[in-house]
Amino acid sequence: MKTSRLAAFLFVVCGTFVGTAVAVAPVAPVAVYRDPPIDKAHPATGEGLRIPSGGALMNAMVYVPAGKGPHPVVVLLHGFPGNEQNLDLAQSLRRAGWAVVAFHYRGSWGSEGAFTFDGAIEDTAAVIAWVRSPEAARHSRFDPKRIVVIGHSMGGFMAAQRCAADDRLLGCVLLAPWDLSFGARLLAKSTEAERERFAKEDLADVDGRLSGMNAQQVVESLVKDGNKWQLAKFAPNLAKRPVLIVLAARDSDDDKALDLLPALNAQHPKALRTETDHGFNDQRIALQNLVLEWLAALPQGSTPP
Repeated sequence: MKTSRLAAFLFVVCGTFVGTAVAVAPVAPVAVYRDPPIDKAHPATGEGLRIPSGGALMNAMVYVPAGKGPHPVVVLLHGFPGNEQNLDLAQSLRRAGWAVVAFHYRGSWGSEGAFTFDGAIEDTAAVIAWVRSPEAARHSRFDPKRIVVIGHSMGGFMAAQRCAADDRLLGCVLLAPWDLSFGARLLAKSTEAERERFAKEDLADVDGRLSGMNAQQVVESLVKDGNKWQLAKFAPNLAKRPVLIVLAARDSDDDKALDLLPALNAQHPKALRTETDHGFNDQRIALQNLVLEWLAALPQGSTPP
């Protein structure tokens, strides 16, 4: 696929992937299924470290590809609370020559501090600032001028926000991005019993993963402040940037970018269709193909493995 700096490819997932796979990626990128040659002088590495944000330290993992570099960088943002890490994608990205920084927001999965949605926005900016620092770039062979953000679910919202705000980024990939304001509107109309059911059932995987916010507090936060976290408000700036959006047919409506799509479609009507669920559980290879093909088409977007 070819793209320009003003292009935004929109992948609306509905239908079957088998019917569109040949059109999208006739030959899978080699990084999906084959290891690159070993570079004894500059081997591929992985390192667990901590990145500062707001006076706290966040747990992170850095995947560095083989080669002297400097390597383009993907900042990989997980969702809420982040059970799906998309680390198979991280490994494919590294094999394709991209360094990957995966991290846990403050207050999530053992990172210091308390989790908040506004805090996660700040954390995303802090990680990108860290990637651009001379120390990190030198240590991990980063190219601080070539950074892409890829986010899944809530991470998709964070990626959209940062990509819209930071025009130095090469672009962003939004995987089933969560529109927090969509859920807020639904909760605003719900009864107390319905909110309790939502906290107990829909947010059953929150408790034990986060510090400073439990499932009931998530509901309260969305009801109180959710309307300010609108995915669609990023559309004017995203329309000017390279953006890949991947949605899932078997997903809930708040993860289908229903407000963002019309704003982007005014300038970017192209759509490719496939089918999967929120975690892309039966389309993991297809997802890697899509992302790698898109990254390879970015201006100055990749280096040889």
